[in-house]
Amino acid sequence: MSLMTGVKPTHYYLLALTAAGVLLFYYFGKNKDAVQVDILQTAGFSGSQRCEKCVKPCTVVGLSSIEQYRKYLHHTETTCKTLVQFGGRKPAPSDGRKFVCLDKRFNIKPGNCTVFSFGINNEWSFEDDIAKFGCKVYAFDPTMGKEDHQHSANVQFFAVGIANYKGTKKIGMGTNFAMRKVDRFENLVNDLGLAGTEIDFVKLDVELSEVDFLQDMIFNSPHVLKNIKQIAMEVHDDYFKGDLSQTSRQQVFWPYFMMLQCMDFRLIQSRDAGRWREVVWSQEGNF
Repeated sequence: MSLMTGVKPTHYYLLALTAAGVLLFYYFGKNKDAVQVDILQTAGFSGSQRCEKCVKPCTVVGLSSIEQYRKYLHHTETTCKTLVQFGGRKPAPSDGRKFVCLDKRFNIKPGNCTVFSFGINNEWSFEDDIAKFGCKVYAFDPTMGKEDHQHSANVQFFAVGIANYKGTKKIGMGTNFAMRKVDRFENLVNDLGLAGTEIDFVKLDVELSEVDFLQDMIFNSPHVLKNIKQIAMEVHDDYFKGDLSQTSRQQVFWPYFMMLQCMDFRLIQSRDAGRWREVVWSQEGNF
């Protein structure tokens, strides 16, 4: 678990605001059970370009039970014949392990692959392993007290967190909160000179900032999202406490999961991580 970001109990109100923002997109839904959202499909278009052919309707069915939520998040939707573990081997903690699908259709080749990793917490086993495989790794975490540096030949570190805006944000874990530098995924990609290039794998262990990432990528940067082959995410939805109100984490995550489906992302792995869920989505449309 990373110290990169976290949410105090009082911060559930911020999650509620995020959920409210999503609901604005649903106001003109077709019926009470499902709503239709127009997701911009910008294949070959910049973020400022718009056209009618770029819009893909997405039907989002409302979340009415925890069984419905688990039926989606706790089961895979596509298969992987070559699922490989990177990181998390002793003496490293087991929760550092991440799984990458190396099936031929994803074309993830040693010496020619790019990985973004958010949330390090001074535990480098995943980044070091996949760098040894031959990937170029860009690692991000503003909570470690370290400056930007070259961690190894294939791993470059940046002291910045992931968010849905560029600036500073009060982030941390437990009682260790402070204002720290954050930025949007698209900005980070552009700053590295990687605009328009394929990104093989994105890892997020960011203590609920995955909500910011999903919101920003789906609504603001679908043209960047389409270039990502796989996304590994620790979903911090916590134990279900019998509440599916607007402020529950399940209700906050649900519309983003459904919109990822509309954008051709399928769950290729889902495993228990105690209070959380470790999942991997693979994009099945563009690769």
